[in-house]
Amino acid sequence: MNDRPVILLAAHGERGGAANNERLAGIVDQVAQALPEADVGSVLVNVEGVVERAVQACGTRRLIVLPLLFSDGFFFERRLRPFVAGPGRTLAQPMALWPGFAPFLADNLALRTISHAADPRVVLLAHGSKQTGRSAACARIVAQHMQARYGRIEVAFLEEPPFAGDVIAAAEAPWSAVGLFLGDGMHGGTDFDVLVSTAPRPPVAAFTAGELPGLPALVVAEAQARLAA
Repeated sequence: MNDRPVILLAAHGERGGAANNERLAGIVDQVAQALPEADVGSVLVNVEGVVERAVQACGTRRLIVLPLLFSDGFFFERRLRPFVAGPGRTLAQPMALWPGFAPFLADNLALRTISHAADPRVVLLAHGSKQTGRSAACARIVAQHMQARYGRIEVAFLEEPPFAGDVIAAAEAPWSAVGLFLGDGMHGGTDFDVLVSTAPRPPVAAFTAGELPGLPALVVAEAQARLAA
């Protein structure tokens, strides 16, 4: 009988760009190497039924699901929470709400802007929604937690006002762009790259959360805390 714990990294899944979810696969590999005592895999929440089948396949083994998501909205509440419940089942908060996530972004931004005399204005880009909801609220929570180091943070969205294009067009130098996107597909790749490359004033730093080399270590730390609980 296999009694090894299972850790599932839940992500939205890519559309366009790197639609093979290569970045997610790389994170899974690094987390698995750091946690040899557990079986580590991934699950995509944008495909209905996948989470339910993955949880059922775990049987009675201890299961920890770490959502690599940036809000606790639809996909968290409808595609994860109903199926990750009961004895031996742990569903963590979305990554954006982990205590270490905002400081992690702030630290990485500091490394990229250390040569500038003044802290840049920061534009925090998120997906948003056509109906304002948890995506916007969670992005603003991240921004609030980053305020301790960067006092000039403005949140902008792809699908609701204030729109990213408008905020970036008005951004005064020096400014930086941080994207709340995991993969390198439509939003984290194409949309983010176009917004940054066409800005009237180039940013001094621009990156998405998913491209940061230290992200797997952040996931490992969260997993270790859950395993020890």
